Order: sequence, then C-alpha cells, then structure tokens
Amino acid sequence: MYQALYRQYRPKTFDEVLGQEHITTTIKNQIKNNNIGHAYLFSGTKGTGKTSTAKIFSRAVNCLSPKDGNPCNECEICKGILDESIMDVIEMDAASNRRIDDIRELKDKVIYPPSRTKYKIYIIDEVHMLTTEAFNALLKTLEEPPKHLIFILATTEAEKLPQTILSRCQKYDFKRIKSTDITKNMGNICKELKIPVEERALKLIARNSDGSMRDALSLLDQCISYKEGELKYEDTLDILGIANTDILFKLVDNIIDRELEKALFNIDDIIQNGKDINQFIKDLIYHFRNLLIVKTSHNPMEIIDMEGETIERYREQSKKMSIDYILNSLDILNESENQAKWATQPRIILEMAIIKIVKIEENKDLEERVKELEKIISSGKIPVAQNFETKANVKPTISKTKKTIEKPKVEIETKAIIDDGKELSIKTILNNWDNVLEAVRNTRASTHGLLREARPVSFSNNKLEIGFKDGYGFHKSAISEEHNKTLVEKVICEYFNKNISIDFIMVDEYIEEEDSTEEDTIQGVIDFFGKDIVEIKK
Repeated sequence: MYQALYRQYRPKTFDEVLGQEHITTTIKNQIKNNNIGHAYLFSGTKGTGKTSTAKIFSRAVNCLSPKDGNPCNECEICKGILDESIMDVIEMDAASNRRIDDIRELKDKVIYPPSRTKYKIYIIDEVHMLTTEAFNALLKTLEEPPKHLIFILATTEAEKLPQTILSRCQKYDFKRIKSTDITKNMGNICKELKIPVEERALKLIARNSDGSMRDALSLLDQCISYKEGELKYEDTLDILGIANTDILFKLVDNIIDRELEKALFNIDDIIQNGKDINQFIKDLIYHFRNLLIVKTSHNPMEIIDMEGETIERYREQSKKMSIDYILNSLDILNESENQAKWATQPRIILEMAIIKIVKIEENKDLEERVKELEKIISSGKIPVAQNFETKANVKPTISKTKKTIEKPKVEIETKAIIDDGKELSIKTILNNWDNVLEAVRNTRASTHGLLREARPVSFSNNKLEIGFKDGYGFHKSAISEEHNKTLVEKVICEYFNKNISIDFIMVDEYIEEEDSTEEDTIQGVIDFFGKDIVEIKK
C-alpha cells in the first residue's frame, strides 16, 4: 500500500526536524542532562513538526542507547515504539476524546507503571478541544503526575487553553518553516525518489504551503502524480490552480490604467480556464504584497523568493502606484478573501474588489478636492463677488526684513444705522437667523462657513452673544478675527436696522426656541381663516 510522502519522510531524529532548532536543541540538552520535565506544551501552526517532535521525544527518553540526545531508532524500544508494538506511548486525539469521562478514564490508567519502557508518555493532540470539565479533571494529574509519566500536549490554538494548564507545562512555540528550507527538503526527497523537477516548481509549492512541511509534501505528492517525466513550473500552476505571473501583471496593469472593462474580461478568461477564484484572490494579494515589498525595500530579493528578472518587473510596475494605493488595494482584497470563502458566488466578490481598486484614485481625487476647498474656505482667501454694499479692499503687504506676507487688511464700508425703535428679541433673531446666514454667505462665503456652525444664545441691551458648541473652538477663533467679526456685525445691524454689538462665546448647548405664545397662535388662526370669519371670545 502506497504511503503518503509526508508519512514516509516524517523526521525520526531531532536533527531532522526543520526550522525548529530553538526547540530541538533545548530538548536534546534536557535529555542528555537527565533534566526532563513532566508536562510539555507544543503549540504552533499546522504541519510544523509538533507531533513528530513529540514522537521523537517519546523514543529519545526511553532509548537504550541515545546519541547526543537523539533516539538511536535501532534498539528494541525505539523499534517497538516506531511499529507501535509497545503500548507505553499513547496518542490521544482530544477532538474525539474531549469529554470528562474520557479524561477520568485516562486518570485511572496513568497510575499503572509502563510495561517495557522507562516512561509512560501520553501525547494529547489538539488539546484545546477538551471541555472545561475535562481540563479541570486533568489539572490535578498534570500538576502532580506519577514519576513514570510524561504528558505532551499539542495544539494549534494555545490561547484557548486555561491559564491553569499553561502554568503547569513547559511551553514551546513552533514557527512556520521557511520557504527555502521547505524547497531544499523537497528537492532532497525528489532526488532520492529520482523524480526530475524544476526548482521553480518546488518554490511555487513552498510558497503555497504557508510554512507547513506537511502541506508542502502533500502538494508535491499531488503534483508528481500528474504525469510521468519532469515536473515543470507550468504543470504545477495547472495542478494547483494558481494564476500565471504574466496574467497577474497584465490584470494589475489594467487596474492601474483604469481599464475596467479589460480587467473584467481578463478575470472572465481566468475563470473560464478553470482557475479557482479563492486561490486567484490569494495570488492577487501576494502580487500586491510583492509590489509593496519592492516599493519599500532596498534589497527585495532577500524577502521575495523570485528571480531577478521578475523582481525587476515588480519594480517597474510599482513605480506606477503610490504606497497608499497599494495598501488600500490590499485592504480591499483581504476583505474580499474573507467574504469569498463563504459566498455562493465568489466571482461577484472578486469583480467587486477589482472595481473598488480601479475607483480608488477617482475617490481620492474627489476627497482631495473637497479637502482643498475646505482649506480655502477656512483660510478666508476665497474670492467672491461683493454684495450687500460691502467692499473688501485686500492690501497684502510684504515685510522687507522677514519677506513674509502679512494677513490682508479688510476695510468694510458701512452705512449709518438709524434705530427703528422697534423691540427686538432673541426669538426674532432666531426666527430670522437663516436669512442672516444667507446674507453673510452672499457677502463672503468663507465667513459663512464659520458662522453656520453657531447660533444666537442671548440678546440684551443691543448686545448679541453667538455661541459655538464644544469642538468648534477653531471656528470661534477664526470668526473672532477682526475682518470676520466686523462683517457679521455689519450684516446683523443692517438686517435688523439696529446698532447691535456681537460677541462670540463657547456654550454647552444652544438655547431652544421659546414655545409660541397665545397671541402667536391666535394670529396664526386669523391669518389662515381671515379676520372676518374668526371671532375671539375671552
């Protein structure tokens, strides 16, 4: 019966475990110095060697003739553990044995000494799947196990374990394996199996394994079964459903040039050729990631595992876009990847993402124009037609010593105001405030932009206080400048035909308009029905 590559080439000594030297060196030293712990926790992403290391450890501590902390794999104990004829090394899958009854059964068994080995070892895989009750049942045994017992817990999600468990274990974090190490290992395996393969194909498999040696060997197993003879780069692309680099460059060029229709047609061709949409989104994310690396790194070849010619293509394409553009594109694609995993129509998600990326610059242009307009309005330097009998004579003067432009001195012509003698209330001012704002806007738009964030709050002895809420301190400071304040005061005086002085203040809340009086209500009825029909009785 054929055995999968990842099983055939499972490491048998600590020295064969790839990319985890920080762990294997420590454990070997513990074994050599007979300083062995009673509970270990191996955590890390899938396929990085957690279970393999646990099995090597189980042989090494029981080996009759260990070699520099490694098991010899030749003695009867090592062979017995390898062929599973010795029952003192027990592997448990916590996903299937997660209940409290399973752990109670385990507790009943651990008290018995090993039959043939020095240590009885329990390897509990995916330990984070245990229930809370099961963890509690395991706790006491884990804290004070018999001298002959060692626990090795393995998990991909250590954060789900209770702190009471974590504190009782020696914790080792397994890292993702480097693509170069994965490529080298696969090359050695292919050489041993006498299978010709292009190195580009191995690098492609390594990049798509996400740091997992097991995943890489599973993909390699799949690829070498595709056809007899040499495994080529193009064959690997077809088998894995990965988009060709040329296709990605072409599509991104369409996006940069805002050729949306061409981009959508290219996506259609990719899908019609049988490429997996979710995989294509990942490829597109990886492409933009490479553009970002090339754009920001002086030595991208040390980060991107590609030929110099391809790196140069990335460099040329990256010149056509800004770092912000690439980052925004990555945000859109990452969000689309998460959505596409669960979508019944992932193609629509991909097409939406492409459209959003194409529109980034258009949206940015609009945002920049709005920001520039707001900046001009706030500065008070926007040129507008002068109405309402007002003339703004701007006289910039340049200092001879500092060579800086002074603020414009604004002269506003005012006409004499003759008080009409009518009583004016804060309510009347509030009712006419929109008209006042319109008059200010017709005179100077920048001043109107500041004043519209305020409202009259009190009026007494011909002094009007105009209030700004918390957060509008900038507006209050700007409109308090002489040229703005003089303009607002002039407009208000002429509108109400009274000599009114104004003051700008900060307030917590605006006053509410007073409820309409009885006279206002009566007058409203008369205006609606006519004074000949309405009869007022008191």
